Amino acid sequence: MLNRAMFAAAAAVVLAAPAFAQPTQPPAKKDDHAAMHAEHMKQMQHGKDAKANAWKELDAYHGLMMATWHPAKDKNDMAPTRGMIGTMVTSAKAVAASKAPAACQKPELQKAQAGLVGETEKVQTLVNAKADDAALKTAMRALHDAFEVLEEGCNTGMKH
Repeated sequence: MLNRAMFAAAAAVVLAAPAFAQPTQPPAKKDDHAAMHAEHMKQMQHGKDAKANAWKELDAYHGLMMATWHPAKDKNDMAPTRGMIGTMVTSAKAVAASKAPAACQKPELQKAQAGLVGETEKVQTLVNAKADDAALKTAMRALHDAFEVLEEGCNTGMKH
C-alpha cells in the first residue's frame, strides 16, 4: 500500500519521465525545404529574423509563393495557384513599388524586383485561360526561379 510520501515520490518520477520518454523530432536536414520554411516563418513571427523582416512586401510575397509553389511542386496541386494568383499579382506590384533595403539595391536585384510583376502576370494569364496543370506548373517554376533571384540576392536568410 502506498502512503503519501511514496505516492509523491512515484508521481515525481512519472512527471519527470516525459522529458525523456517523449519522442523528439530529428533536426531538419539542410535540404528539407519545407522544414526550413517552417523555421523561417517561426523566426519571422518571433522577430528573430531581422534580415527577412527588413522588406515586408517581399516577405508577404514569399508567403504566397510558399503557399502556391510547394503544393504545385510536391503534389502537382495547382488549386492554390489558381485560387491565389490575383493576390500574388497584387503582392508582386507591392514588391515592385516598394523601396528595397540597402542590401538589395543592386542593378540585377532591381531588375528582378521590377520583373516580378510581369512573371506573376504570366501565370495569371495562364490561370485566366484555364491552361492545363502541366503548363501552369512550368510557369510557376519560372516564376519561382525569378523570385529566388530576388530573395537570395537580398540575403533574406532563406534559401530555396
